[in-house]
Amino acid sequence: MAEGSGSAGKVYPGMVECGIKCPKCDGPVPLNGPWETAHCDRCQADIDVPHDFWTDIFNDIIEEIKSGDLAEGEGRNSTIFGTFNTTLLYGHLIPYCEECKTDFDMDTLDLAPGNAFVHKCANCGRKTNVAPPPAWTKEEYPKAKVFVNAIMESGDKGEAPAVSGPVAFTCPQCGGALMVDGAERLMPCKFCGVNVYLPDDLWFRLHPAKTKRRWFIVMADG
Repeated sequence: MAEGSGSAGKVYPGMVECGIKCPKCDGPVPLNGPWETAHCDRCQADIDVPHDFWTDIFNDIIEEIKSGDLAEGEGRNSTIFGTFNTTLLYGHLIPYCEECKTDFDMDTLDLAPGNAFVHKCANCGRKTNVAPPPAWTKEEYPKAKVFVNAIMESGDKGEAPAVSGPVAFTCPQCGGALMVDGAERLMPCKFCGVNVYLPDDLWFRLHPAKTKRRWFIVMADG
């Protein structure tokens, strides 16, 4: 059942998979949650994401569900040219387990949890993060009740690092062996003092490009 009822009124679950092009370098930037600020891994720019960017998307989803234009289980691709060059996949889907694709029991998703919690799949036991809406939605989009599988801020750790521990790298000036932890791309050689700029293949190994993930918003009229 895609729609439910409860203390919050009729419930409308929607799926979002979203990415934009960085306005500075055109690099791909996944938006894996309702972020106010995104970060471009290519040029290291921080990108402000206006609130109405999200409210327009959420409103489109709920209105298409209400009108019947978006049937249960149906999704659509969209390319939006506006604030950003945006690629968007959205749908009328109940939150489900990424591992076994089992739909969550909507009755187990507290529509006003107050605090983030973990939902355990009844079929395979996989854990999925469930979070209340960010602070800005209280006034600007009160229909948002809960987010599932979303990274709530762009700085949150959503993926495991590609490499654990430092990596050995040879200084191109003196041949000294440097231990690189990925904290900085430009680092001084401890042997000759020259500033070493880490090449793309090493830097992106330490900092793999983030990929889009599928997340869900549960909305309600009341």
